[in-house]
Amino acid sequence: MTVTTINPVWASFCARKIEDWIDWLSNIQIDSYLELSERFIALNPHYVPSDNDLASSSGQTFERLMIDEQFISSLSDQGLLIWANSGVGDFVLALDAYSRVSIEIRRVTRFFAKHLAWFERVYAYLRAELIADLREQGRRI
Repeated sequence: MTVTTINPVWASFCARKIEDWIDWLSNIQIDSYLELSERFIALNPHYVPSDNDLASSSGQTFERLMIDEQFISSLSDQGLLIWANSGVGDFVLALDAYSRVSIEIRRVTRFFAKHLAWFERVYAYLRAELIADLREQGRRI
């Protein structure tokens, strides 16, 4: 039996956000969104977001799920290092703990897992931008 360790930063992040996510996901057309996202990924396999993309609805959706600058700013320097050295796979693992609670969470988790490499690349870009901003603010990361 393999024991999988969940990243403590992502576990805390998911615990704080899960009620909002479940409410939000149950009030949107998740099927349409996932189908549209599936097509976008298929047509743009090497996509890297621009600043304009982050203002789009899909960019805001991704940001709503994975980026919370207030949460990230609240992390200790050690927490920032853990966050900075983790990726989407760690987020998916932490989120998957809630798959039994919500079918919508399970569907999103499976979607992220299916396209993990694509989401890792997009997230790497966003994470790099956040790290640069944090360094400008004097954070040690």
